[in-house]
Amino acid sequence: MAFGFPAYHTERYDAQNDIDLRSVAKETLAQLSWVLRTEGSMEILASTSLNLRTWGEKVTIKFEDDRSISITSRCALPTQCFDWGKNRANVVKYIAALKQRVEQVSGGNGEQRC
Repeated sequence: MAFGFPAYHTERYDAQNDIDLRSVAKETLAQLSWVLRTEGSMEILASTSLNLRTWGEKVTIKFEDDRSISITSRCALPTQCFDWGKNRANVVKYIAALKQRVEQVSGGNGEQRC
């Protein structure tokens, strides 16, 4: 459980394969039904939906280089100081879905399928 104003959680993902990480990152957002809000050259901003536990979260995906990204989930409500583990759960869920998508795209052998 994170504490801060607003509460957040960040993790880094390093791709092992030579893939188009930006495309896979966007496809993963769509797979999770998270809404892509804005897209810039160095980051993508998305959001999760409102539910019974939270007012939703803002997800930032920053492209460190061609093979590395950092994923941050932050409570949408700026005064929310406890996240009850929701931000960490979002990041873990995103990375798991991203890894699965990378495997699908690369065909499990390190080469990108067309």
